[in-house]
Amino acid sequence: MIEDKLIEKSKECFAMAIELYNKPTIKYRVEGFSIFICNAWELMLKAYLIKREGMQSIYYKDHPDRTISLDGCIRKVFTNDKALLRKNLEKLWLFCTKCG
Repeated sequence: MIEDKLIEKSKECFAMAIELYNKPTIKYRVEGFSIFICNAWELMLKAYLIKREGMQSIYYKDHPDRTISLDGCIRKVFTNDKALLRKNLEKLWLFCTKCG
């Protein structure tokens, strides 16, 4: 199932993020870590949304060929905009958008 594939990719991204962060000789490792960790969260949240709401839940309604971004996933899954996890993920996502 697609959710399982997304979870596997998410785990790989989490591992890559940690490996990259733990290599002190690499320049821009914090930026690289942030990009991989954002990708991992996005994949994991998309898998969750597919399981909870179906495949259509990860696509834009006005662009059915494009999937939602991490920001869209965060808003759909963490509906309480005061939740600390949501706030932290949003800050991380904003940092990633400035890195990439």
